[in-house]
Amino acid sequence: MRIKVRDEKIIRAMKKLEGIDIIIKTIEDAKKAMRLILRKTEISRTTDYGGLKDIAITQVVEHVTSAVEYQTYYEVEFILTEDRFIEMEIALIKELQAMFDKI
Repeated sequence: MRIKVRDEKIIRAMKKLEGIDIIIKTIEDAKKAMRLILRKTEISRTTDYGGLKDIAITQVVEHVTSAVEYQTYYEVEFILTEDRFIEMEIALIKELQAMFDKI
């Protein structure tokens, strides 16, 4: 499954959770930030979290009203070791979305 997260929400989460200001210029920057954010979730403290093999991130630039104005999103895909960890993935997505909504 994939979730869509605006770059500014990742930046705000890093400020809130780690107390640092970051700049995201590349997919690798976004991936590092997401890994740090994932460490702060409740799900990461469970044994099922070991079923998360990796995360894949794709950058999406949307031109909302013109070629000059745009928003950058990152599609975050959770790669599981086995399908039996789908419940953990759903719980993780819900927790992340709640976290990003508060920011």
